[in-house]
Amino acid sequence: MGSDKLTSHTYIVIVTFAFLYTGSHAQTIFDCPNMWENFGSFCYKFVGDFPMKFDDAAGACSEDGAGLLYVDSIEENNYIRNRLETGDPFQRTWLTSGYGSLADTQPKPGETPFVWEATSLQVKEGLQFWSPGEPDPNFNRPTGVIAYVFGETGYGWGLTSEGDANAYICKIPQAEAYRIVQTARDFDYGMDVSDVNALDKGPHFVVVPNSLVVVGQTGEQAVLECLASARPEPVYRWYRGNDFSEEVTSETDARYTLTNGRMSIQQPDESADAGDYRCVASNKYGTIVSSTVSISFGFLAEFSNVQNAPARASAYDGVAIQCSQINFKPAVFYQWLKDETQFIRTDMQAYIFISYNGKIYFSEVTASDQGEYRCIAVLTGVNQYTIGTSQPPTRTSLPIPLLVQEQSPKANWGPEIQDDFPAVFPAPPLRGQDVRLECFAYGSSTTPFYYSWQREGKPMPASASYQDHNRVLVIENAQLEDSGTYTCSVLRSSSARDSRSIQLSLGAKPYFVAPLQDQHADVGSQLTWRCDARGNPSPTYSWFKNGEILTTDSANRVQVKGNMLTISNLEAELHDGMYQCGATNFHGAEMSNAQLRVLSFVPTFAKFPLPQQVTGARGGNLSIVCNPEGAPFPIITWLKNGAAYTADGTRVTQLANGNLVFKDLSQSDTGSYTCKAENQFGDASSTTRLAMATGATISLGPTPQSVIVNSTVFIPCMASREPTVDMVYVWYFNDHLLDTDLPEYSQMDSDSSGRTGLYVRGVQFEHEGYYRCEIRTAFTKDFKQAYVTVRGPPGMPGGVKALQQLFSRYTGTVSWTDGTENGAIIIAYTVQAEDEFNTGTWTTVASPRVQDTIQAATTAQTSMRRANIEGLNPGTGYRFRVIALNQFGLGTPSTRSSYVKTLDAPPAVAPPNVRGGGGSVGDLTLEWDLLNRAEWGSSSITYRVFWRQKVDGIRQALWEYVSKASDESKHVALVGEDNFYVMYEVKVQALNVEGQGPNSSVVEVFSAMGMPLGTPTNVQSSTVNSTALEVSWEPVSNTREIVRGRIQGYQINYWPEGMLASDYHRFIRHYGQTDNGLVIGLDVDVNTWVDVQVYNSAGLGPRSEAYIMETSGDAPLHYPQEVRVYSAGPFSARVWFRGISIVTDEEGMTGYVIYYWNANENARSAVMVELPLATTDYVLTGLDESILYALRVAGVSGGGYGRKSPTQYFTFAGSVFIDYAFSQTIDIFRAPAAIPTTSPWLLSLLLLVSSLLTRWFS
Repeated sequence: MGSDKLTSHTYIVIVTFAFLYTGSHAQTIFDCPNMWENFGSFCYKFVGDFPMKFDDAAGACSEDGAGLLYVDSIEENNYIRNRLETGDPFQRTWLTSGYGSLADTQPKPGETPFVWEATSLQVKEGLQFWSPGEPDPNFNRPTGVIAYVFGETGYGWGLTSEGDANAYICKIPQAEAYRIVQTARDFDYGMDVSDVNALDKGPHFVVVPNSLVVVGQTGEQAVLECLASARPEPVYRWYRGNDFSEEVTSETDARYTLTNGRMSIQQPDESADAGDYRCVASNKYGTIVSSTVSISFGFLAEFSNVQNAPARASAYDGVAIQCSQINFKPAVFYQWLKDETQFIRTDMQAYIFISYNGKIYFSEVTASDQGEYRCIAVLTGVNQYTIGTSQPPTRTSLPIPLLVQEQSPKANWGPEIQDDFPAVFPAPPLRGQDVRLECFAYGSSTTPFYYSWQREGKPMPASASYQDHNRVLVIENAQLEDSGTYTCSVLRSSSARDSRSIQLSLGAKPYFVAPLQDQHADVGSQLTWRCDARGNPSPTYSWFKNGEILTTDSANRVQVKGNMLTISNLEAELHDGMYQCGATNFHGAEMSNAQLRVLSFVPTFAKFPLPQQVTGARGGNLSIVCNPEGAPFPIITWLKNGAAYTADGTRVTQLANGNLVFKDLSQSDTGSYTCKAENQFGDASSTTRLAMATGATISLGPTPQSVIVNSTVFIPCMASREPTVDMVYVWYFNDHLLDTDLPEYSQMDSDSSGRTGLYVRGVQFEHEGYYRCEIRTAFTKDFKQAYVTVRGPPGMPGGVKALQQLFSRYTGTVSWTDGTENGAIIIAYTVQAEDEFNTGTWTTVASPRVQDTIQAATTAQTSMRRANIEGLNPGTGYRFRVIALNQFGLGTPSTRSSYVKTLDAPPAVAPPNVRGGGGSVGDLTLEWDLLNRAEWGSSSITYRVFWRQKVDGIRQALWEYVSKASDESKHVALVGEDNFYVMYEVKVQALNVEGQGPNSSVVEVFSAMGMPLGTPTNVQSSTVNSTALEVSWEPVSNTREIVRGRIQGYQINYWPEGMLASDYHRFIRHYGQTDNGLVIGLDVDVNTWVDVQVYNSAGLGPRSEAYIMETSGDAPLHYPQEVRVYSAGPFSARVWFRGISIVTDEEGMTGYVIYYWNANENARSAVMVELPLATTDYVLTGLDESILYALRVAGVSGGGYGRKSPTQYFTFAGSVFIDYAFSQTIDIFRAPAAIPTTSPWLLSLLLLVSSLLTRWFS
């Protein structure tokens, strides 16, 4: 190559092969294209000037038909290392296609947890070239990519983040290097046509269907959308079933409507419509099949009717209440009620947190928080492709009591991050979802907590936002590069703080880094298609031709190997058609499609004839470009002044693409030059005249080009100049001087680089126009210019109007004119609406195809289109915008129309979430959620609340009702004190001046309870231990008349002997209809009075008679001494210890207890072995030889379990003596809330000692 400088480009418009004709016999030497380097049988491109992220770099390589680097041999690694160490003075990091698979993926023997993205094959264990210390075990492997990184020993492998922009290396087989030139081929290759959109082509999906979830009862229709660009227009078919053998048509069900690829289902029904579907699009050039999508139906089961156990907490401690278990699909979110009517508002009660895990948390609970809590589960979707969520099903649980045991207030304590946090939702989190990280801490609520989040080693993702007092971090549309370690920190004061981290690892449904590109290949050539998809876990691949699975077929010269499809000796009759690559993993599947055209035609210069004259400077350099079109690519020969001309290979060189390159021009080089192109189908020629000039002249100027938006274009400009002439390049855009120092431009002026010209990166529509290259010397200047066309999504439609005269209550008509097509015909539109009450929120209300729009008026310049809009809310002001769609995607939204108001009508929906209960005796409390303002149907609204009594299943004949204002969501009806705890049927209706809306569903609500009349009887008490009593009683009959409602539980009041109950009043509550309960936390060996009261939501009933009982003395204050463990044979161990004696304040001994457990587990998992008082020797059996055990011994008395002996470690071979530091380490492993911070080698060492001892004793 001409230079070791590492340069880059993504789109090569004029690229020269180094198929050199040298010597007098013009011998052909095969080499890689210009800007590429050869090693072995591959070509490599080192792209250092334009660093890119991993996915973008893979896409850039694919534009040349290549892939990111994969390393197959030691020799190849040595070549790469030497190339970088000698050619990169900046010691940059260079990306390869290697990346990490999921952390829990188990590689096969000989494989590694890394995959070459370019080949979808595992990185071989014997072919790894890591730098010292790599790979970093702390690096988040699923987001790590293998790169060549410069270190102390030179270049070697290291891990870098896929989200960081770095230099990169492309690789392509030398046999396919022709594709680097052919990437510019389109459907017009070989045809002299002005409009490529008028040419025939096979179907290409523009809109693919998405799986749909139907939630709740809905009047919405289910729509699966499938749209392809093709000429002639494609024919669409839908199939369903396990093997997709059933074609779905309008005859399948009268509810089905199929129009131009759109399948609509009215009133979707689970029994008839649930299942998998596929869309098939075909025309005469082939068939493509969409990914499998499903229509599924959500459900929300009922909460159990079994009463929930109460949640208990001591005052001023933290506590969590778990929502009752409920089955659902696909997802729910939770709300909480206290005492039937009070919604929990965490924005106003910062010490309370509602998690997506279904729990409600209190950082510090007090007596005022005691009560009954109900969780409300609301069915919802997981993404935008969910219908029926306007009034989704909800379920309310039975009450969950929170009982708060009084204790003295604590001094400021905490924060202590609760064990459930940090937490991530959804689980598992996936790329593209809104990922939610939660954090919550217990501690004193008298001082505010300040929450903050950090990301280890990196800034927060740009899409991250904070919610709920910063306790929630939301990453919208999360990407794989957002994975990493996130730390939540909670600060209460300058010194009181706590922090905890979570590793966020995102899964990903397959997505294409670079979709398949249409190929217009020469007959007889070889083609390799690479399927560049990413996913986590890594995807598997399948290939299709015309909708049928494709496998290796030697007879047809087809080879399928992972993500690569190779077809050799291409032949139109065998290989033309539509091809697809399918990428699949655990999370789903995606398809990419492209067309293969095998071309064969006589060469032609119709599109790119040689110029009439080219001018070079004496002593300068010059290229005469010969760019015919032909298939197969023609052989080029030259004539000078009508006679055969042979390049000498030194001063004049002919390249394989036909170009003649002159060095040190002289007068003898002037004359007429004819390029002759020939293949087996014929020949063609084109002629130019080479003239000589002094000073400097442009020998190769800009040429017209068409480029896709967001890509990179190279605009060539090469000057021929005398060696003694100083010259500069100056660029103009639309006659304005261009500042080439701007980030999107890179000017290449050095002839040694092999090309001179201007790069424009990240091309946008504003970059379309005339580019003029001008060369200047001290005395002369020369210039040439060409137009660069930018293709992409359509421009914004204009003149969007909402036609007021065509708007009714629920429908309307919007008109607009087409904007610019930007290189591809418009095939569909999206119409979006914004109502006056929810500004900034745009909702898609119509997606008409071009053929479905009403062409209202046509002039020579514009085409006015109309679309009918349905499903609007009455009495609401709307404005609209329109977005056009072509094969490149959705364009820029139009400007907004003026507001137009739909006609008034009665409300179309009923007030949601009707509920009630609670209040004072004689009250019937009713509540509902207010309608959204856009649902009123007119400028004002009222609510009508209905209720009627239902006793023993018998309803009153007439409804009572009352009207409430538009801002009222609660009504308390006075039903009389005699109607305590009576069931009522309730419904709510909205109405306006136009009429009445629908009624809500009927809900059963009870009126408020009265104070209980019943009294517990036969109260007795017995001693449990030194600090606890068990109280029993005869429960109150749970009837409406006695309880005046429903029993919530019993309250045990207790006070010391010698004091009045009114002076020293403490209590503990036990929920439900029970006949006993514990009183704990008493003083040792004292007499205590107790009485009992029943309670409901209205309050406490009368107190029972009092009963006195004495607590016992202390439990054993000493622990057994000299605990020893010996082997007792296979899988057994003998435990011996010295007994203990008691003192005056202790209760009499009743025995001993041995606790033993796996030393690597929590001590709470211990097995308890109870021993009689006289037994101090016992044999443990059934032990495991591979487990190290821990053991403690304690005494037992009437006062309870005594103190435990120090921890001993043993196997069935006997005691294992470990120093105190080791004991502390094992304590870390078994600490209840600890996160292991010690390397696992320590426990492995203990187990090794255990194993050696076992073998020695045996």
